[in-house]
Amino acid sequence: MQAALSATPAVLTVELEPTAIMAGRPPEPLDRDRAELLAAPIADDLRRIVGEQVESAGLILPAALYDLTELLRPGLPMVEAMLDIYRGSLRGGAFQPQLLAIGSASGRFPESAIAPAREPGSGPLLAVPFALVAPGPQLDPLRQTLESTLLEKGRASLATDRALRQMLGVEPVNLSYATFHDLSALMKVQLEHAGFSGLWQLIEASLYRPDSVEIQALSAGNRFIAFGGSVWTPWKTWDQSVQERSDDQRAAEEDYTAWTQNQRQYMAGLTRHGVDVSVTAPASGTGAEDPEVALSVAQAHALADGQDWYREGVAGSLEAARTTDNTAVISVTEQSLPSLGPIAYTVMIQAADGALLLLEHDYPIRESGIGALLQHWEAQATELGATWHLERPDRLTISSETGQLQPWLEFGGSA
Repeated sequence: MQAALSATPAVLTVELEPTAIMAGRPPEPLDRDRAELLAAPIADDLRRIVGEQVESAGLILPAALYDLTELLRPGLPMVEAMLDIYRGSLRGGAFQPQLLAIGSASGRFPESAIAPAREPGSGPLLAVPFALVAPGPQLDPLRQTLESTLLEKGRASLATDRALRQMLGVEPVNLSYATFHDLSALMKVQLEHAGFSGLWQLIEASLYRPDSVEIQALSAGNRFIAFGGSVWTPWKTWDQSVQERSDDQRAAEEDYTAWTQNQRQYMAGLTRHGVDVSVTAPASGTGAEDPEVALSVAQAHALADGQDWYREGVAGSLEAARTTDNTAVISVTEQSLPSLGPIAYTVMIQAADGALLLLEHDYPIRESGIGALLQHWEAQATELGATWHLERPDRLTISSETGQLQPWLEFGGSA
C-alpha cells in the first residue's frame, strides 16, 4: 500500500526596489499557458540546485506573486491547498511525478484558497510559492536536502529572471530560493530589526507552537495571549490610563498614545498573517502568571464575534432610552489625539427634559469599525425619533477636573 502523499514547500523570493511595489498592487497572476512557461525554468533551477533526485517528486506551482504574510499563516493553508490540488490531479490513481503549473482562467484562479490577495503596499519582498510532492518516506530525504542547501545555493537562473520580467512585468533586484523555514528566519530578523520582536514571537507561536500558550507583555501595558493560531488581547481605555497616571495628565497621554500605537501595529501585523485576534474586556485575570489561567480568563471575557468596538459604560443604558417616550438627542463626540486620529467616540443620549439616559465611550477595535459604529448610532437615532449630532472637535474633549473623556455639549456643528 502506497504511503500518503506529503508536501514540502519552498519559494522563489522576488526582491524589488522598495519604491517599486508601493506604487500599486502586485501584478495579476499568469494564465495557464504562461504559468507553464514560468514553471519550466524554476523546475530546471531545482534540478541544478538540488540534483536529479528532485525528479522523483512532483512539483506544483501557482504562477503568481504573493506577499510573505499570505504564506506564513497558522496551519500553512497554502501548503495544504497545493497538496490537495496535486492529489486531486491524480484522480484517485497512484502517485506520478509531474509538473503542475496553476494559472488563471478568465482572470480567476481555479482555487480561491491559493488566489493571491494582491494588496496595495505588498512587498518589497514577494514570493512565488511551490511545493514538492511525494509519498512521505520518499519525500523525507529530499526535504532534508532542501533545508540544508536551498538557501545557500539557491540563486535563480537567468532564464527564470527573464521569465519573471517578461511575463509578470517586475524588475527584481534579487531572485533566490528559500524554504518556508528560511522565510520565517528572514521575517524574524526583519521584525526584530524594526523593534517588533514580540510580534514575531506571537506569529511564530501561531505557526509552529499552536498547542502551547504564548504571552507577550509589552512595556506600554499591551498584553497578547496566543494559543491555537489565535490571539486574545485586553483593551485599555483612555479613562483607565488617566486613573493610572492621575498625577500627570501629560504622562497619561503619552502612555495611552504608546499603548494605542502598539495595539494597532500588533493587531494589524497578526491579522495580515491570518491570525485571528479577539479583543477582551479588561479583567485582572488576564495578567495572571499562569498562562493557562490567563488564557481561560481572556477567552471568558472576549467580545462577541463581529463586535467592531469596545464599549465602556459610564451611566445609563440603551435599554433606558428605548423604554422612554421622550428620547430627544443622540450625540456622538469623536475623541482624537494628534498622532493617532480618532481613538474613541463618546455617546450621549438625553431625554427631552435634559435627563441623561446613556453615556458611554465606544472604542473602535479596528479602523473599519468607525463606519459601523457611526452607522449604528445614527440608526438608533432614527429608530428612537431623536435628533442626531456628530461632533468632531479634532481633539480630546476631557473633564478639567478628572481628565476623563466627556461629550461635546455645544451642538450644531460648532465643533
